[in-house]
Amino acid sequence: MTGSNLTLAVIGSGRMARALGLIVGQTSADVRLFVRRPERRQRLAEELPDRVRLEDELSTAIDGASVIFFAVSIDELAEAAEEYGPYARGDHVVMTACRGVGPAFALPHNLIRSKTCVRKIGALGGPIHARELALGRQINAVMASRYGEVIETARAMTTGAPVTIHSSRDIVGVQVAGAIANVGSIAAGMAVALDLSDTARGLLLAHSLVDAKRLGTDLGADERTFYGLAGVGELIPRNVTSMDRHVEFGRMLAEGRAVADALASVDGTVEGATTAATAVAVATQRNLSLPLVEAVQSVLIGTQSARTALEAVLHRSLDLGE
Repeated sequence: MTGSNLTLAVIGSGRMARALGLIVGQTSADVRLFVRRPERRQRLAEELPDRVRLEDELSTAIDGASVIFFAVSIDELAEAAEEYGPYARGDHVVMTACRGVGPAFALPHNLIRSKTCVRKIGALGGPIHARELALGRQINAVMASRYGEVIETARAMTTGAPVTIHSSRDIVGVQVAGAIANVGSIAAGMAVALDLSDTARGLLLAHSLVDAKRLGTDLGADERTFYGLAGVGELIPRNVTSMDRHVEFGRMLAEGRAVADALASVDGTVEGATTAATAVAVATQRNLSLPLVEAVQSVLIGTQSARTALEAVLHRSLDLGE
């Protein structure tokens, strides 16, 4: 398969959709973006290459497409998948970049499966940021799927773009790693506001990886995933990225802002806040201990201060092999 015979329909109009339009628009693939709002469609028309088609009807965007990419936040995914459902075909390759979880810790690929007939689903993970994609910087990402065709398609549609796709069959582990990494970024933001050391901030992120591994493997993930690009590989860029919305949200919480106020103040969806609550609930059901995630959740619900919660985590042993 080559990019020249690919038709990609992107569902979404946010930063990830824009980044995909800029990146895949450089290749030979036929790219359509479904953008419902006229004002957003006009703005994207000014920012994206002319060869990227902007459609105001989902049916038109999907017509003839072989690849469907959900570039929406996790809280929009179920509704978007349900809207796509009547047009779904068994031969469609479907991808998602969601980095959160639904109710009862439902992973994005399972949300899509529950609303559509498609099975060839891939999850984009690893150290990816929409703004870096949009700037055209070299990106290394993981495409996780149980279907080899999905991974081959991801590589084909990025041929000629500054993106290297690494493959994984562990779709559960890659999605859990990405979701819990966002919780770690909230903790890192709290550490910034509390003027904790860079070492402490890095240690908190490492604790988030241990929590992800513990929860992920209990859900059937491969332990090795958490030592690769989707796990350890996320820590480096997240440790130096101070403008991440999760970091900003955590900083505001530690400064005493109310959760609702902080959520309203950041640009974009803070998936990590929902992930923390859902992860604690499922961990309790499974009798698992997730110290970092539990600490962040305790701050979110107001049972501990950020300083008390994080210092307790920092005094715990850290063992990736446990």
